[in-house]
Amino acid sequence: MLDWTFCVDGPLPIPSDPTLLMEHPTTAPDVPLKNRSLAALLALTWPGMGHVYQGRKAKGLLYFLCIFGLYAVGFALGEGANVYWTWVNPLRNPEHFRLYYLGQFWVGLPAWPALIQATLIHQGFQPLFNGFMAAPMLDPTMDNGVREVMQEVVRRVFSLHQKYGGLKEIGDIYTTIAGLLNVLAIYDAFEGPAVRQEATSTADVSSTSEAESA
Repeated sequence: MLDWTFCVDGPLPIPSDPTLLMEHPTTAPDVPLKNRSLAALLALTWPGMGHVYQGRKAKGLLYFLCIFGLYAVGFALGEGANVYWTWVNPLRNPEHFRLYYLGQFWVGLPAWPALIQATLIHQGFQPLFNGFMAAPMLDPTMDNGVREVMQEVVRRVFSLHQKYGGLKEIGDIYTTIAGLLNVLAIYDAFEGPAVRQEATSTADVSSTSEAESA
């Protein structure tokens, strides 16, 4: 006997006997996922690397081109000054809290220098590479050497606003979306391809129903 339920595409037959479902198992992914945790870590480090490690090279290349490409375009629109982090309390200093970086972080290595720069500044050290990917923020407690570098960073970011206008904000969004897309890629590297239910054709179920009726 079959129970019937409805969906947007019409009625779907659902066997009332659970054993009928066991006779139609789902399709197991024919992909060697190897060490899934390591694959996810590699995917976090660099878009697509986890899939390449698993031998899913085409998918890894696709993720790399799409995710890193989107990040690179957004990064170029802001000349690298739109990816940065600040160690501030968002409740006490929401103006300087960098919400975009919560998404940008997941791109991996291309975005992590901003985390290093923020940590150096927060600990009172001078940022590296003339403040590349450092937050454009001045603090009265900064050391004179740090302040000189940060003044140049603030000046550069201000000039970008004048030069590109709204394009810099578009770069913020592109780099953030790229990071969020890589979250999906990390999940795919860990969990593997989506499992497709074995085609249980209506004809098969119908034939079973007819046999039971007879």
